[in-house]
Amino acid sequence: MKHWLLIIGVAFALLLPAVSGSAQGNPAATQIEAVPGDGVIVLGDVTFKIASDARFFARDERTAISFSRFKEGDWVEFSVNSDGEIDEICLSSE
Repeated sequence: MKHWLLIIGVAFALLLPAVSGSAQGNPAATQIEAVPGDGVIVLGDVTFKIASDARFFARDERTAISFSRFKEGDWVEFSVNSDGEIDEICLSSE
């Protein structure tokens, strides 16, 4: 239960700035701060590991793309698994 509360808290902290209007019209989007490599990505001020079975999508949310297409400054929507790793991420369709 505590694990889920932590995940929800982290997601809320990441999405709060987006809800306040900083996401260029898409309240569910979060900006990529950095992509340092080694299977991690920084969204807002939080560093996430990328799950080994993660899926990556273009703006249409259907077309699969490579993780290498995601760059610093891109706006994305994502979900996390029970381990707190990103399991799905797509470029935002602002």
